[in-house]
Amino acid sequence: MEGTPGVVESVATFEYRGKNDLGQVVQGLVNAESPRSAREKIRHEGVRLESIRSYRSAKPWPILERLRRQRYGSALSGFLRDLATLLQAGVPLLEAMDSSIEHTPKSLRPVLLSMRDAVASGKSLADAMEAERWLFDEMIIGMVRVGENTGNLDEVLALVCQFREEASQVRDRVLGAILYPLIVLTVSFGVTIFLMTFVVPMLLQNLQEMRKELPWPTRVLKFLSDFLLDYGWGLLGGFVLLFVLVGWWIRTDFGESILARSMLKLPVFGKLIGRQELGRFALIIASLLRSGMELVEALAVAERSCRNRVIRSALVQVRQDIEVGMGLKEAFQKHPVFPGTISHIFSVGQQSGQMEPMLERLAKDYDRQASTLASRVTTVTEPLLIIVLAVIVGFIMFATILPILEAGNVLMD
Repeated sequence: MEGTPGVVESVATFEYRGKNDLGQVVQGLVNAESPRSAREKIRHEGVRLESIRSYRSAKPWPILERLRRQRYGSALSGFLRDLATLLQAGVPLLEAMDSSIEHTPKSLRPVLLSMRDAVASGKSLADAMEAERWLFDEMIIGMVRVGENTGNLDEVLALVCQFREEASQVRDRVLGAILYPLIVLTVSFGVTIFLMTFVVPMLLQNLQEMRKELPWPTRVLKFLSDFLLDYGWGLLGGFVLLFVLVGWWIRTDFGESILARSMLKLPVFGKLIGRQELGRFALIIASLLRSGMELVEALAVAERSCRNRVIRSALVQVRQDIEVGMGLKEAFQKHPVFPGTISHIFSVGQQSGQMEPMLERLAKDYDRQASTLASRVTTVTEPLLIIVLAVIVGFIMFATILPILEAGNVLMD
């Protein structure tokens, strides 16, 4: 059937399974306008089709999509790095993709092979990446599209790899700084639950057999232990339900806005989140401008790549103000979420023609500030968590030993 003139049919991705001429099981992904077109493509490749279905029909939760993207983060960086190196050496795109895919994990190859097939069928690399948005973010797609339009795709891919490496280093430093306190907090919680549900009941049973009135610290400990034993599973179910409800709530526009605004207002942590987000924004803009993208387009890509809704909404307003003719400095100064340094750098950078290096220096400065704040958070929270754990364990020991000491004093008297 001939398509309607002027109308471009949307391309979907299908997951299939079948057997080749040798009887071997073959499975993978194929891009086509309809299931019928997909079946024809698969049969044309000599595969006897057993099953076919729409790939990734359900949209995952953002946090699950982010975890999935992080899972393949290093493998994707390696693929892009190899692709950029081969293109710089003069290797054609399809041949470079074939060689780069061979060095990726098997679980990621079907997606990359689907991209390769899309490019071979005439689609641009950026469009092929856009079909796999769970793996490629807005910044990568935008930069690749500019690189393809300007003919310097190899240089743009090298910039993408540089950006990913720098962003990964910052993220690893911040996560490394806060990982230890999180481990201590988790261990403290686990130790407390173990003592209250296994150790304390046995000790209190022996103390009750003495048939003497327990002191108030021991009675408080007994109440807490009995409460956990009687209602522990109910509390766990309640926390799981609360987690699910909060997860659903923050997916709404209202919930996401409230959460983003609250995160930025947190003491110390709010400044840490803000500096990390603004540093990433400055680095994205610098990378996009270096790839040849116009400032307004770069702001559009950066706003879609921003994780905090408050900052993202402010970027939307900045871009709209710039499009109607407002100056960069005035557009950024309207929003208190942006420090004065950002508006000054955009204004001076535009006048001097040195916006990219100035934004890169700003990004590095914000990254250093984020790392310093994370180190301070670690320095403060480590002893506090250890003290909290010591107080909890100390109270449990005191509440169990006190009746024994009182019984000993009675016998001595």
